[in-house]
Amino acid sequence: MGLKTTKVPVKIVQVKDIHGTKKTGVMLDFNYFFESKDNSNKKIQEFNKLYDEIVKEINDLFYEGNVRKKYRNLPSSLYYNLGIIIEQFNQKIENDFFITNYDEALHRDFGLSKDYIYDLRIIAQIFKENEIINSVPFSYYRALMRKRKQFDKYGRFNDEKNRLNEMGKNNKLPGRENYKKAINQTLEKLKQRSMGIKN
Repeated sequence: MGLKTTKVPVKIVQVKDIHGTKKTGVMLDFNYFFESKDNSNKKIQEFNKLYDEIVKEINDLFYEGNVRKKYRNLPSSLYYNLGIIIEQFNQKIENDFFITNYDEALHRDFGLSKDYIYDLRIIAQIFKENEIINSVPFSYYRALMRKRKQFDKYGRFNDEKNRLNEMGKNNKLPGRENYKKAINQTLEKLKQRSMGIKN
């Protein structure tokens, strides 16, 4: 039984041109290529254009001349912009294409792990641009993002975002591991209050 899908399954590959320069290429799923009545070349060109655009945008963020910036030295606002780029790309393709090796391709092309890509996308969805400040390292936002659903349960996620940014502005951030412990303690207190337990 053949592949039945409304989305076009594509694979992002890396190929070398005649000069040995590595370039990004796109392949259609083998079954789709033979079963689809659509113009396969047109589909490839459409996706390739979208992916080339995201590659250029990300490279513009992460390259100075021909030198790639080190991820650990980057400001939080730049990470946030990266998350926005990835999220906007996903929105453009989500109804028409399915990337069979998406995480692998982003890791290969941009050096980002699967977990990091996921975190970038979620932070781009749940934080506003003015809620990300450079005096708070991005790793703190990642730590808070992972507790978002728990804070939302008590209607306190925005409060914790504001508290984190105030600490960053006033140069009062604890170490990251201490911050993780602090938010766990805050959540435990919220839980106890919701259960009517007095501290």
